[in-house]
Amino acid sequence: MQSTIVRSSLLGILSTLFLSTGLIVNSLNTFHGAHWAWTASLRFLLLLPVLTALLLLRGKLGPLLSTLRRMPGTFLLWGNLCFGGYYALLSYAIRLAPGWLVTAGFMTTVLAGLLLSPFIYRDHRAVISKKALLLSVLLVVCLFTLQLGRIEGVALSHMGLGIALSLVAAFLWPLGNRKLLLALENEHVQLDPMQRVLGMTIGSLPMLIALSVWGYLSSGAPTTMQLESSFVAVLFSGVLGGVLFYKAMQMAGQNKMALLTVEATQIFGVLFTLLGEMLFKGVPWPGLYATIGFSAMFGVLIIYMVLASRPAKNSVW
Repeated sequence: MQSTIVRSSLLGILSTLFLSTGLIVNSLNTFHGAHWAWTASLRFLLLLPVLTALLLLRGKLGPLLSTLRRMPGTFLLWGNLCFGGYYALLSYAIRLAPGWLVTAGFMTTVLAGLLLSPFIYRDHRAVISKKALLLSVLLVVCLFTLQLGRIEGVALSHMGLGIALSLVAAFLWPLGNRKLLLALENEHVQLDPMQRVLGMTIGSLPMLIALSVWGYLSSGAPTTMQLESSFVAVLFSGVLGGVLFYKAMQMAGQNKMALLTVEATQIFGVLFTLLGEMLFKGVPWPGLYATIGFSAMFGVLIIYMVLASRPAKNSVW
């Protein structure tokens, strides 16, 4: 059990590294004047043929298509909300606030996933553990602690809306992931991580098409630079990041603390996004607050992993 927890947590951190590529690309595209609707839609539109080809080569496209025909509503609902919808919100939010700040808002997903549990599950996973709640709150406090030295000088009106949009996205992401996994579990359907990512991408096509039309009417066709950068995001964030994250969630299984630990590893997206902006945009390190915040984050995640490896108890504490 402990080795599974460690492996799923490490996969979660690795997936976050790749998923952060998408947010860094969004920040760079916005910096160069690319339209946010194209940024939001291109990631998944370019991901679609890549994953389709990979599954076709592996002989696993047929089972996915059969599942899509069996439960189309599930993939349409959660695909549009939690793939197309959440990424559109993040892409627009980065127009209003720095990428590091949007990432910090989105990474409150570690708390969002916990708060959503009673509305998603009907078994032991619906109970909110007091320890898990405390740890999730601590992680969110760490997020904003490490950014205290950077908030000065940011336009408050834009920052507030950007954070608000990223907070909505923070709830949509775990909601869709957990709802899809639960629906597949109830239908006794086995899909691997790559099949689930492609299924959600296909389900999000109505949203992606609407965003593409909006982008074209607003700014014309996407630029070559935006196409190239979006394809990089597809390979690293869409394929590697998305597949590894679903694999980590699958490894966690029905262990509630393990699921929360995997979701909590996404908090490192703030660090990875900050490092990316430091490398590509010359953004400075936030200073002492960042050092304190990141150190505390490591400590809280270690506690998460220890709790996840313990036998489940009836107590909610």
